[in-house]
Amino acid sequence: MHQSRTMSTGKVGILRTLTAEGEASAHILSESLGVSQQGISLAAKELESLGYIERRRDEDDRRKVWFGITPAGVERFNEEVTRGWAALLGAIESSLSTDDRDLLRAAIPALTKMSVGVSA
Repeated sequence: MHQSRTMSTGKVGILRTLTAEGEASAHILSESLGVSQQGISLAAKELESLGYIERRRDEDDRRKVWFGITPAGVERFNEEVTRGWAALLGAIESSLSTDDRDLLRAAIPALTKMSVGVSA
């Protein structure tokens, strides 16, 4: 599934978190994704340069930076999710029996609901 993505799992995790939360600090992203704040900072710089996220300084604490997702970032996140699902479905089709595939297809809606809020 990860091979079909064109963006690292960590960057997709940042986009997923920002899509769900609206905005988050580097500390919040670090905690939710299990990545160092330095790692978040480096990934955020790249995502910002691509136009997928934007940053703003906290009005009360100018040392704190908040990240938010842009419309282009939402679009890119959705593309990555679509690629991931297509790869997963391709793997299911090529390696499972018809009965097993039917069971998995029936479970996909429930699995999708479960995946909301799961870390990258």
